[in-house]
Amino acid sequence: MMKRLKLSFYIVVGSYTTLILISFLMIGNFDGTKVGVWGFILGFILLFTALPFHKIIYFGGRGLMGVQSAEIPGDEHLHHKIHKQYEKEQIGQNQGSSQRQDVLTIAGISVIIIAVFLV
Repeated sequence: MMKRLKLSFYIVVGSYTTLILISFLMIGNFDGTKVGVWGFILGFILLFTALPFHKIIYFGGRGLMGVQSAEIPGDEHLHHKIHKQYEKEQIGQNQGSSQRQDVLTIAGISVIIIAVFLV
């Protein structure tokens, strides 16, 4: 967990350093409001990248459509697949993506909190 926090800290510091440097090069002075607004946008981008899109795409459409279609299996089949996917994650096959999601979520929330104070 400490490794994830350190990596998140480095992402936050690097992001704001880059934003301040770009702001200083473009405008010529430090404008906290603009850095805060861009930090707010950057925080939401970090949170957006933490979403597991493969799960949203794969499981999202099947659960919403129901069992009216003959090609789509019933809810029991969907629950069984979700349970199998959860077991795989618990075993550790998807630890890399879980760690990436944790780091990006922590960094995104931290960037948004700092941006709220700058705006």
